[in-house]
Amino acid sequence: MRRTACLLLAASAVLALRPAPLVAQGPARRFAVAPDASVRIVNLVGSVRVIGWDRDSLVVTGAPPEGGGTLLAGGGRAAVKVVVDAGPLPAVGTALEIHAPRMARLWIKSATAPIAVEGMRGEIDVATVSGQISIRGAPSLLTAESMDGDLLIEAPARVTRLKTAGGAIVVTGAAGDVTATSVSGPIRLRGSVITGRLESVSGEIVCNAGVAAGGRLDLQTHEAPITLLLPPGAGVTVEASTYGGRTESMIPGAAGKPTRAKAVQYVIGSGRAWAVLRSLKGDLTLRQALPRPNPSP
Repeated sequence: MRRTACLLLAASAVLALRPAPLVAQGPARRFAVAPDASVRIVNLVGSVRVIGWDRDSLVVTGAPPEGGGTLLAGGGRAAVKVVVDAGPLPAVGTALEIHAPRMARLWIKSATAPIAVEGMRGEIDVATVSGQISIRGAPSLLTAESMDGDLLIEAPARVTRLKTAGGAIVVTGAAGDVTATSVSGPIRLRGSVITGRLESVSGEIVCNAGVAAGGRLDLQTHEAPITLLLPPGAGVTVEASTYGGRTESMIPGAAGKPTRAKAVQYVIGSGRAWAVLRSLKGDLTLRQALPRPNPSP
């Protein structure tokens, strides 16, 4: 709640702000750090890009333009903080590019600045108001939140927590435990999970995922459609319930059996995993996933 309130306050200051031009990269600053160092980055306007590498050093490239504030960076082997101190939101943004050890723990905050992280394996926690968040790699723990920006995730973390209001959430190569929530933004997930929870009020949910035996997948909307695509040979028991929509199965041999509270149950294969689909007004559709060259859901 506290984190969401902070994003809402920042959003009110960002609404009247025009997109800021980025500045050219400046001289590099270098720090000797531990492989699992904590790295905190704050850059409200401009862009942030973090690239993981196999060195015990942190390199920061980028400098604010005249009137764009001051770049502050410091710390020790265990922790480094990088901040663009601009006071009120500046009219000109700073483009930061940071190379960090792959196992470093990242905490990044922005307002309108897009955030891109590549090749990291440690914990990642990022938050922005309207900037896009793009994560590629294999972090151990991933938390990403944006009010209006899209979340583009290609990072099979052990635990993934994603949240937006109006932005889209697109997850490719999902694994482990995944939770994604939005208000009006669509959610699209592709991969194979142990447990997953996808929830939106008015954004469509498309889930193209396998579920581990004994695992569980929960998909829920208020008024938007839900589509669940299961891979060939999947062993899943699906329980689907909608009050104002319709339920349809397009999986060969999967016949629905009515259960309590207008729910329909489908047993597919061994049925050892569970998938629960719920919507008040949206349609629910089950389909068999087919191989295709485009990896997106």
